[in-house]
Amino acid sequence: MPLEPVFPIRRCRTRTARGAPRTRAPRRTRRGTPQPCSEFYAGSHSSGYWAQTAAPCYLPTLTLAHMAKGIPLRVPKKVPVSKLCFDVENPRFASEQGPKKKLKDEEIIRHLLDTADLGELIQSIAASGYIDIEPLIGLFEKDKYLVLEGNRRLAAIKVLTDPSLAMKIEIRVPTLPPEIAKTLKEVSVYRVAARDDARNFIGFKHINGPHRWDSLAKARFAADWFKRESANGVTLKDIARKMGDRHDTIQRMVAGVYVLDQSKKEKLFDLDDRYSGRSFAFSHLYTALTRPGYREYLGLPPEWREQDPEPDPIPQSHLPNLKQLMMWLYGSKLDDIKPVVTSQNPDVKHLGEVLANAKARTLMLGNQDLAAAYAEVETPSLQFERNLVDAHRQTENAFKKVRAYSGEDVTLLEVGRELQQNANLLLGVMEKKAGQVPKK
Repeated sequence: MPLEPVFPIRRCRTRTARGAPRTRAPRRTRRGTPQPCSEFYAGSHSSGYWAQTAAPCYLPTLTLAHMAKGIPLRVPKKVPVSKLCFDVENPRFASEQGPKKKLKDEEIIRHLLDTADLGELIQSIAASGYIDIEPLIGLFEKDKYLVLEGNRRLAAIKVLTDPSLAMKIEIRVPTLPPEIAKTLKEVSVYRVAARDDARNFIGFKHINGPHRWDSLAKARFAADWFKRESANGVTLKDIARKMGDRHDTIQRMVAGVYVLDQSKKEKLFDLDDRYSGRSFAFSHLYTALTRPGYREYLGLPPEWREQDPEPDPIPQSHLPNLKQLMMWLYGSKLDDIKPVVTSQNPDVKHLGEVLANAKARTLMLGNQDLAAAYAEVETPSLQFERNLVDAHRQTENAFKKVRAYSGEDVTLLEVGRELQQNANLLLGVMEKKAGQVPKK
């Protein structure tokens, strides 16, 4: 069996006559062939990457006969790239399509090009070769390895080694020199027995580590973990602790995923139909669900916010309301309807307050105008405060540009005089009322 060097996590040590440790070279057989170091240990250092801390030990490159049984568990081994395949349940791919859709390689790679800076990684590997320091994490299934961690690296390798695949996704890749191409034939894989074995490491790396997923991918990862382990007594609080995140953040995200999935299952909303030109702002949904106005509109009980969520939380009687809410949040490309929520602050807050007010909610359903509906929510004093601050800001902006006024347009001059008169009247009323307030 051919042998390839890999870097161990710690050194093999012997002792000198005085007892001080020193590094020794790998053992050799009578033929002089290096043998695997017995002290190889696969682990990760504090930043979440596999460590390279010593001279290389020698690990076997697997033949097809060995591959039929799979490589040993929990020890990095070289594996031919042809034996590696994408994990379609990876939250990075499944985040928008849902975990059940089967994706082709070109769809996955195209998604990574759009969302995960894959192009930069392709160029880096093409220039420097594949640096095999951090093993991929793989699950052996049907003579293949599902790559649970490292799909972005696998995508870059597939594109660089398969010209037909590069043509399908319409990207150009450079011709690789032999010394670079050689590094892409086999890569190190750390095999696990089940998804659960890799979950802690993957979750921490992509939630709070150096390669963060977007909020929807994080939410799907946590929801899948909760689904698999809740029967064993695992709570979202336990999952949040292992992922290195706050409990309420993970709880809000998982609750949002359950509502999103229900809207898709009931054919009330489709991510592909959101209004053109908009990325999917998942935070709009899970933030909205923390506000009582939205929860009441969707028929969720008051205690729902305090409990670990369950799938399909919206009652059947309130599904029409869910459909309307998703339209307000994300719009529809097919029906050419723009969302009324264009920013999380203040639109999500304002819509929640509108839904909590019967008159404003009726107005919102009738004309789909958030500003007009919210005017019914604000008290006269709040409206006055907002209008006064807005007027002050606008007059300041006009003053900064006053040098651009040529003096030829007398209509603008009249507007300025009216503005002065209104300002004097406004100030007079405010000063009079301020004088009526008893001094403390």
